[in-house]
Amino acid sequence: MERSEVRKVRSGRALWRGLLAALVVTALWASSADAEESKRIDINSASAEELATLPGVGPAKAEAIIAYRETAPFKSPEELVEVKGIGEKLYAQLKDKITVGDPAGGAARGGSPASVAGDAKAGRTAAAATR
Repeated sequence: MERSEVRKVRSGRALWRGLLAALVVTALWASSADAEESKRIDINSASAEELATLPGVGPAKAEAIIAYRETAPFKSPEELVEVKGIGEKLYAQLKDKITVGDPAGGAARGGSPASVAGDAKAGRTAAAATR
């Protein structure tokens, strides 16, 4: 084999090694993203103990989250700022650690989705007035 052919083979191998390394890194990144998503706490179903493991959330705020969601489940993580004691600053610390699962039982309350949403808003308004 001539030197130029040897160089081509070596550069071809280096290219394949580089591509393989890129694939491995991509696969590791994707699996870590999936693992991170699975570690998030569902604020619609988590227990007070699980909620209290979040940074800045102690037993009192965990109970406030549970009381708030008993009126109606959270529809989005951003809705957490409506809970007394949780502001934008704390939400910024929590947003990557929480998720909102399917609000099970939303339709089980009866009525159309619109009436359920109206009932939920009315309940939250009444709950806020008693605070």
